[in-house]
Amino acid sequence: MTKSNSFFRFNIVDCSIITITLFCLLGYFTARSGHAGINKIIEGSPKIAIEVYISGMKTRDVNLFKVGEKSAITIRNQPIDPPLVITAVKSNPKEATFLSRDGKRAIALPDPANEIAHDFYVTVSGDAEETKDGFVIRGNKVKIGNLVELEGRKYRIQGMVVDIQSTGSP
Repeated sequence: MTKSNSFFRFNIVDCSIITITLFCLLGYFTARSGHAGINKIIEGSPKIAIEVYISGMKTRDVNLFKVGEKSAITIRNQPIDPPLVITAVKSNPKEATFLSRDGKRAIALPDPANEIAHDFYVTVSGDAEETKDGFVIRGNKVKIGNLVELEGRKYRIQGMVVDIQSTGSP
C-alpha cells in the first residue's frame, strides 16, 4: 500500500467541486467582460407612456378604462408593482371590411356579427429605467410587440404594446 497512489485519487465529490468552481469562475469573467447581460448601464429614469392595443374586446361598457385610474400591468407573467396610471383611452367599434358595390375599393363598417366587440388603445404611464436596449420597468424590458395584461377592478385583458414614449424626467 503506497501513500502516494491514494493522494491522487479523485472521487465524484472532488470532480463536482472542481467543475462547480470552474463554472463560477467562467461566469464571473463573462460578467466582467460584459457578455452576461446582467450589468446593463442605466442611462436615466424617465417617466414613460406605454400604448396598449386591445383588439376585439367584447363588452357593453365602452367606458371601462377611465383616465386617472390605476391599472395593474403584467409583462411576461411578471406583475409590475405598483400599478401604472391610465393617461389616455381611445375606443372604436370592431370593424369588418367589405368590397364596395363597384368592387374597386374596400370599405370598413361596424362588424354586424360582433356588435359588442370594440378595439381599445389604452395608454398607461409610470416610472422606468432607460438602458441602451430600451426601457425597463422594475426588471422587465418593455418593447413594441410585447404581450401585456391589464387588470382593473372590472377587467383583466391581454393586449399588445404598440408604442412606448418617454414623457420626461420623474
